[in-house]
Amino acid sequence: MTTDTTTTHTPHIFAAVGLHLCAPNDRNGNPQRAYMVLADDGCHWVYDEGYHGIHAVPEHHRERIAGRWTRINISRAEYRRIISDK
Repeated sequence: MTTDTTTTHTPHIFAAVGLHLCAPNDRNGNPQRAYMVLADDGCHWVYDEGYHGIHAVPEHHRERIAGRWTRINISRAEYRRIISDK
């Protein structure tokens, strides 16, 4: 990954898959969703959605996926494990 003064680039992504990981809301009603971007070279990135929606994902990854996100329902435990491993 290279960084310049304006943005972060990930030039090694040639093809990518986008997953929208969705767990049930927590006991307080807060969303428990995350986005995962998987590159063909084995790299992956996880972004906790929070209340930002798709904007939790940096623009260069959103452009690469171009709206083709696959929704996967997961358990609360899986969500916590994925977020804690990021």
